[in-house]
Amino acid sequence: MIARLRQMGEEGLSSFLNEAMSNPKLRVRLGQAGERLLANKSSFDRNVETVLDFVNIPSKKDVRDLKQRLDHLSSQLLNLSIKLDRVIDSRESAMPRVVAARKPAKSQKR
Repeated sequence: MIARLRQMGEEGLSSFLNEAMSNPKLRVRLGQAGERLLANKSSFDRNVETVLDFVNIPSKKDVRDLKQRLDHLSSQLLNLSIKLDRVIDSRESAMPRVVAARKPAKSQKR
């Protein structure tokens, strides 16, 4: 059947799908097949995640969660750095600017 669909080309495939969708029974069956496919995919994904967890390999979800936590910590660190820079700048501007003249050190002879 797939080989025949390949031979039909794009126009033939389009007409085939239009005819298939006009049949209510076939449309219901395709909908049920799609639902089963999604249910099987989610079950498969859970099983793969369980196996990866068993062998101590992080899943995509684990990596995404870790990246999200790292991004949050990075933004907190940036905010802290900005606040620290402001505190340092305010202290430097509040300090009196006294330039002390250096006196040459006296050498002592013994």
